[in-house]
Amino acid sequence: MYLKQTILACLLATLSQSALADQLKLQVGYPERYTVQKGDILRDILGRALAETGLWHRLWNVNPQIANPHWSYPLLGKATQGGKQVVHLSPKSRVENKANPVPMLPLSEIGPFLQTDHILADNQQAKQLPYVLGNNEAHIGMLEGDTLYVQGSLTPGQEYGIYHPGVVYKDKQTGELLGQEAVFVGTARAEERLPDDRTRVTLSHNQREVYQGDKVMPLPPQETLSAVFTPKAAPVISPGYIVDLPSKARGGGKFDVVLINRGLRDQLAPGDVLEVRRPGATLVSKNGKVSYKEYSSLYNKAFYSTGKQPLPSEAVARVMLFKVYDKLSYGLIMQSQDMVSSGYQVSNF
Repeated sequence: MYLKQTILACLLATLSQSALADQLKLQVGYPERYTVQKGDILRDILGRALAETGLWHRLWNVNPQIANPHWSYPLLGKATQGGKQVVHLSPKSRVENKANPVPMLPLSEIGPFLQTDHILADNQQAKQLPYVLGNNEAHIGMLEGDTLYVQGSLTPGQEYGIYHPGVVYKDKQTGELLGQEAVFVGTARAEERLPDDRTRVTLSHNQREVYQGDKVMPLPPQETLSAVFTPKAAPVISPGYIVDLPSKARGGGKFDVVLINRGLRDQLAPGDVLEVRRPGATLVSKNGKVSYKEYSSLYNKAFYSTGKQPLPSEAVARVMLFKVYDKLSYGLIMQSQDMVSSGYQVSNF
């Protein structure tokens, strides 16, 4: 896959449709498209097309959406080339402090979540899904190339994802069921429908061993996957929190994925940006001596930790949502001043 940015083509289209066409002349054989390189600025890019390179600022003046000609900000897009899907970048400029340009989205980090990973709404949804019965060789863990049998009627010739039921997420304050993690373990191709509502399948690929009882779901069509994300401030929500880090690491930083307990019912959508705040440290005060609660004895925690308010929370990161369910959302950490962990608050900034 290739990452391309077509800033030049868009700017020249503006030129051809404006009165500036009479003032700015193009070079003979100017490039209609140009792949932006690290360090490029608007002046250098336009210098490849304008006959009088010193007049590049006139074209900038009729493109007020470009706040700073020394920075350009790419976003991910999707197209087809030679029958294969490629990722390209659509030009997008936004007002941003020069020291904090909007980073390019790493498709490699979010691609698996868009294509394969999933959250089940509840236990009832999990019970209704087709599931793996096993194979006639009585393998406990089944691998690529194995013939499996699935309880459920699948469409012959279609590829399906196989998922292992994972963590059940519940709201830590209300106990409400938020959803259940569906861990992607592999893909299978449906071969033949059989009596008793069963299907013979071939395990075409696996990331982990497939077990009896693993769930089977259709993979989302490529054309339905979100291809372009436009970061924007999220609508006003009540503060939520980071439920989990899918990597299962203790902390996450820039371009790590997090799962939060807010979603469609909170009017959130892909592209919404929220702030992540680190909770203030809890204090224990005993006889005028202050210490951190986490370093105090069990006795002091029990009897002396209620008199002092925690220290103020601090904004440490911003996260952009890219896959939104009813009560949960996956987000990508776009900017980070420090590591974030489960339990950190997410809110509007």
